[in-house]
Order: sequence, then structure tokens, then C-alpha cells
Amino acid sequence: MSWFLTSDSEVCSGGPVIPDVIPSFGGHVALALWTSPEKDRGVLECFHRPGKVESLRRYQWSAEGSREIVRDTGLSHLAGCMIHHLDVALLSAFVERWQPDTNTFHMPFGEMTILLHDVHHILRIPVEGVMMRDEASADILKADMSGLVRLSVDASVGGEWKSKWFVNGGMHGDGVLVRARELQIEEVEVQCYLFVLLGSTLFVDKSRDRIRPAINLFLKDHRSVAGYAWGAAALAYLYRQLGVATRVDSKNICGCLTLLQAWIYEYFPLFRPSQLVQSADAPRASSWVCPRLSGGDDARQRLLGYRQMLNEMSPDDVTWTPYGRFPGKEVPRSLFTGVIRFSDIAEVYDPGRCRRQFGYRQIVPRPTMVPCEHYRPTSGISYSVFWSKSADQLWVNLPGHSLHLDFDSFPCELPSEVEEGYIDWYQTRSHPLINHPSSKGKSLWRPVLRDKVSYCYFVMIILD
Repeated sequence: MSWFLTSDSEVCSGGPVIPDVIPSFGGHVALALWTSPEKDRGVLECFHRPGKVESLRRYQWSAEGSREIVRDTGLSHLAGCMIHHLDVALLSAFVERWQPDTNTFHMPFGEMTILLHDVHHILRIPVEGVMMRDEASADILKADMSGLVRLSVDASVGGEWKSKWFVNGGMHGDGVLVRARELQIEEVEVQCYLFVLLGSTLFVDKSRDRIRPAINLFLKDHRSVAGYAWGAAALAYLYRQLGVATRVDSKNICGCLTLLQAWIYEYFPLFRPSQLVQSADAPRASSWVCPRLSGGDDARQRLLGYRQMLNEMSPDDVTWTPYGRFPGKEVPRSLFTGVIRFSDIAEVYDPGRCRRQFGYRQIVPRPTMVPCEHYRPTSGISYSVFWSKSADQLWVNLPGHSLHLDFDSFPCELPSEVEEGYIDWYQTRSHPLINHPSSKGKSLWRPVLRDKVSYCYFVMIILD
């Protein structure tokens, strides 16, 4: 079977029957789990940087006024709201339900996704502003990096540059901050701190200790930093990493995984840990008290349990509007329909597929926009999606490219309400179940509620 489904004869028994909505399903991990469960890839390695984030929280400023300038960007709080203990099994279970053709999670009862109003409430960073569309060649990015740490371009090609600063296309974050303190120049310290902060929170890559140089393209003038749509950029980057992680040969995931895990907690009460009481305008990500969970075989067993729990879930198990009745009125940009971008990464954003998250009845959605080129094979290494530059223009015309809910839908009486025929349409075009009904001998972990906190404290049952 090809990674790209072109006919009904290519689909499997678990769906899709009609492959027009998720044509790249042929390379998806969910298909492998359905047809060859013995090849289960297990729990993903989840890249995040809690140590670096903690050091940024304790950073000692060397230049007068640098702290205030960073605070004015609206990004300084990011170091204080990242989740340190990720539930890698829970994240892996949701990745298995992500479909990159629609950029939505395909649940048993329909589609859901991370929307811009989720980013607004969870991270409290701007989702409105200038689209971050600048790109540059590798040589220009390297020159920018040399300028950032005040090294000459000639020095940047030397051995010290390659070993200490710029390695395999990324900058060493620790070296950048050390250099900033050495120089004691206010504008340099601000730029370096923001560079490391964003590379350790919103745009985490898989290198463990390096940072994407493209971030620096948007930090050259600290007065303009607050004007960028950082929330949309972070979401575009996470969408791309989710898509790559769905490929059957992928073993890991990066991006802002705090956003993903906190989003799960907001919408799925069954998985929530205990929560702190905080002010209404605080980033909601910082309210969750996440315990440290064991890895290895324990994580794998939790993954098996999460899969089964998601398979059995109904729309009544979801908190559809966790921030209030009509979130699109509070965050109008969340209704935008088009393409969101971070530098060379662009992804489709289609809220019409998830109307219930706006408090409206779900209808059969219109076809999702299709990129001009896309390649989503079984391997994430060669994964690529390209959009025409003209698609970026949709962002600047919000009234003309928004989801107008009242035109073709209406507020629902029940949060989970859908129009007649939607579920039939969805089930023929999706893969709503992950575990094959005939699978046996798996461990099923059931939640045990404790002290009215609906976090999953598990007991194990062996199924024959």
C-alpha cells in the first residue's frame, strides 16, 4: 500500500472507506497498528528542555534594563509556565490520532484540534499580529548568528565557531547566554535571552542542546517582537511536528509539548492531574501539577491503556468549551481559516472541522485546503509540505477568511451536538479506532479516581 491513498481498494478494514479526507493515511502509524500490531512502535521519545527552562527562570541579568525590555515583549513568562514532567504515553496516544491532512485529532466521535484560542489561554502569548513568514538561506542565517554573538564573519568559518557555537545548523544555547553576559550590551543580552527562551519553549527541536537559527530573524529589533503572532507560529510548528510524528517510522516528537499536554487536560477531564487556583489572566499551562511518571515498560503499559480509553470515549467525556461558551468572540483570530506559518514551516488551519470547540453544532465540513506540494511517506525524515506564498495573504484579511459560524450553523443545546448525517460521513472517511477489535492479550489500565481528582491512577487488568 502506498503512503498516498488514491482509491477505495487501498483502504483497510478500520477505515477510511473513502480516502478523500486523509489520503496520506497509507504512511500513518495508526494503519500499522491496525494491520500489524506486532510492529507497535510504542512510546515516542518526547523532546523538551526542563533544565534549560529552569536556568532561564534563574537567569542573572548583566545589563541595566534588559529584564524590563524582555517583559515588554509579552514572552518573558514562558519560562515559568512550561510543564516539567511530560506524560509521554498520553502524548503518544494522541499523536496516533493526529491526521496531518486535516491537522486534527480523529476521535471516535469526530474531529478535534488545538486552536488559536487554546494557545491564547494555555500560554498567554499573542495569537494576533504579523505573520512570521521571513526565510533565509543557511549562509545568511550563519551570518546572523555571528552577528548575534558579535563575532566577525571570518571568525564564523573557523574551527572555534563550528565547535563552540554553530553545529549542524543550530546554535548552542548555553554559549549564547554566556557570550551575552560577557559583552554586557543591553540589546545583545535581550536578543540572546529571547533566542534561547523561544528555542527552549515554543520551537524545541530534536538536537537536545541547539536552537533553530530562524528564530533570530524575528528578534533583531526588540521593539517589534511584541507585534508578531508568536502563538500562531508556535501552533504551526507544533502541527508540523505532530504530522512528522504520525509517520510509522518516526520514533520521537518535539515542539511545544507543554501546549499539547495542557490542551489534553483542558478538554479531557479523565486525564487531568490536580490543578492550582490562579488568576484568570495567568497562562493555564502553569496551573497543572503534573507528577513524575515512570518510563520504560510502565509507560508502554500506560500507552496501551490510553489507547483503549480513547477508543471507548464518547463526546460526553469531553469538555468542549473549557474557557467559556463562545471562545471565538473573545479571540476572533481563532476563527481564521487559511494557513499559519513559522518561517519556512506553513500548515493549514481549519476551525470549521471543530465547531463544537466554539460552542456550535458540528456540520459536515468543507474540503480542507490542499498544499501545492506535499510528501508524507512512512518516514518523517523526508516529510515535506509546501504552500504557495499567496496563501500567506489570507492572514491579513481576517473578515474575509474567517469561519462565520452563524451563516451555516447555530449554537448547540448540548456541547457535543452534531447535524444528522455527520457521524456517518465521518466514519467512512476516518480511522476512528486505534486498537483492532480482534486484538487480544493486551494490558488494559483502568482509571481509579482519588480525592475527586480525575487523574489516571492506574490498576492493570490482563485481558485474555
